[in-house]
Amino acid sequence: MRTVDTGMCKVRAARYLSRTANGASSAPFSRGSMANALPQATGAQFTDRGRQVVSMSGDGGFSMLMGDFLTLVQYGLPVKVVLFNNSSLGMVELEMSVSGLPSYGTTNTNPDFAAVARAAGAYGVRVEKPKQLTGALKDAFRHSGPDLVAVVTDPAALSIPPKIRAEKVTGFARSASKIVWDGEVGRMIRMARSDLRNVPRP
Repeated sequence: MRTVDTGMCKVRAARYLSRTANGASSAPFSRGSMANALPQATGAQFTDRGRQVVSMSGDGGFSMLMGDFLTLVQYGLPVKVVLFNNSSLGMVELEMSVSGLPSYGTTNTNPDFAAVARAAGAYGVRVEKPKQLTGALKDAFRHSGPDLVAVVTDPAALSIPPKIRAEKVTGFARSASKIVWDGEVGRMIRMARSDLRNVPRP
């Protein structure tokens, strides 16, 4: 079973993960409540310690309920937490952008979450490069206790919706122009480079 936080990790899960025949997912796909993945995973693991439970947590949601990770350690619950760390409230930032607003108050100053997990007595690993991810996940799933795989993701990577509406394009253009006028041209260049890098090639 997997549980998924609200935010950019929910977008990635909906877009890239396939559902297995005997698997279940729990995510607030129609609402914006934050920090749901970790407590849902904890409850699911409590009911069945033999079930494989994975919490796909965003850095914002995990930070809100980081103390719940200690519950996993306290009771030896083998939940695997895959943490998407883009050091921002990415979904809120995107919502502000398409509304024509420059982002404000959406940046997080995060600790090394993997080090926090290790200090709590769990397995923790930090992933900063794509080639490290497969090995980190394999090691985590081989471990018998609670784990945290902290994956550093690109904060400039946009999520393109399935249907692009004209008002969202207009709002994003208005937001981008405000960012440029505020002297943050470099930020827009980083965003363009990030998204061009991820455009599918024929």
